[in-house]
Amino acid sequence: MSQYELILNIIKSKELIIRALKIAFFVGIILNIINQGDLIFSLKFEEINIFKALLTFTVPFCVSMYTAVSMKLKFHVGEKAIEDVTLRCKVCNKCKSLKKEQVIPFCETCEEKTIWKISSIKDKKCDKS
Repeated sequence: MSQYELILNIIKSKELIIRALKIAFFVGIILNIINQGDLIFSLKFEEINIFKALLTFTVPFCVSMYTAVSMKLKFHVGEKAIEDVTLRCKVCNKCKSLKKEQVIPFCETCEEKTIWKISSIKDKKCDKS
């Protein structure tokens, strides 16, 4: 699975979308009150900039999704793999193929120094041993 396919699978996750929408809702309300609170509280709704109001909800949604995707793309020892994936140790370039829900192990060579990275199809650094 390529990194782009993995990212799309993460983005399509129902639980991440719901969490990002909740964050966008609450943070968006707070930011709208900060940015346009004088107009909201004085009931001058016709003067509220709709583009700003919508953008104020969109930005926290995007930041939340970006953060969730970037955290899911980090493969930490002891966590479960989110998809079938081939990982490459950044320290020694050894590869390890994992199935979805399989626990991510230490690299056999590097042990405690293991730093996993997703291996792409074009990855020439990956030592296939």
